[in-house]
Amino acid sequence: MGILVSVAVRHAYAHFRPRENDEIEKSHPHIQAQSAHLPPAVKERLLQASQAHFQAVLNHSAAELQQDLKSTAFHLNKQLGKLGTDIISDEMKRYHASLDQLRKQTETTMLNAQAEIALHQTEIKEKLTKRQTELETQMAEDITAEKQMLIQNIDTKLADAVASFLTETLQHNVDLGAQNAYLTSMLEEHKAEIIKGVNDEA
Repeated sequence: MGILVSVAVRHAYAHFRPRENDEIEKSHPHIQAQSAHLPPAVKERLLQASQAHFQAVLNHSAAELQQDLKSTAFHLNKQLGKLGTDIISDEMKRYHASLDQLRKQTETTMLNAQAEIALHQTEIKEKLTKRQTELETQMAEDITAEKQMLIQNIDTKLADAVASFLTETLQHNVDLGAQNAYLTSMLEEHKAEIIKGVNDEA
């Protein structure tokens, strides 16, 4: 930046210096006439003073220009920094908003899934309870039927055994009322057969 300013100042100085002197001489003929009568030393001093003044003006302008450029660069950097900060802040806000939305969606999905699982578990429990009740009822009915059938079989076997016993005792012309001991011994003798018959039917 400083090199460019220096080159610009030198170019302007070389370009405007002869024209400025010419314009001054043309616009002030009496000065040109007076300068013709001035001693060379005075002319040289005047020329040097003019050059020094012009150089000072150029240096001041260059310094102001450089200061303006520095100030502009500073403000630009500041604005760019603020712009970058704003952009990053906006992006972070959008990022956090997206994360928050995703978190809420995940929570909603999990709650829905838990509700569905709970409902499914309740349905399974109800079905299991119903099936268990049905099985228990069916088992109770089957046990009752088996008991009834067993009782009927026992009654039938006992009736058959008693009939067989009576037939055998009648063949021996035994007085049933007077032969209690005999009847008891005969029942004991055929007890194993009666039990075996009942077990076979069961």
